[in-house]
Amino acid sequence: PADHLTSMDHELELPTAHQRPDREFDGTRFRCAREAEAVWADWRLPGFRARDTGITAATKGLAGVRVARRVPGGGDIPRSRHDADIHFAFLRNGALTLRVEGHPPEPLATGDAFVLPPGLRTGIEAPSDDLEILEVTLPGEFVTTSG
Repeated sequence: PADHLTSMDHELELPTAHQRPDREFDGTRFRCAREAEAVWADWRLPGFRARDTGITAATKGLAGVRVARRVPGGGDIPRSRHDADIHFAFLRNGALTLRVEGHPPEPLATGDAFVLPPGLRTGIEAPSDDLEILEVTLPGEFVTTSG
């Protein structure tokens, strides 16, 4: 269940003429992440590059949103575990086979999504060169370990 009420302002016209990037809403700030302005860096798994959308900073660590792209020919991806409370992933493009400890392999493609519980050993196999994953985590920063 949600910890807070989410509501909307039906009268608010967007975009607003007033830009106030430092304005806070209960401790969080609005964040607009433009893909054309993205800075790509190594991701938590080898063979990928990722862009941070700035959500971790805007929410003071409450949540994180990243987009990861496969580096063509990026090699094998080691199995890993994470300690995030919530780890959601959506395939924006491409395909992969998801291996989850204790479950049969699951082929996934563009438009598919999955949630990985903390501490469970998982692996990405047969990633397509055009694979792009949107990752949402709570909290924004978390630990990933190989093995």
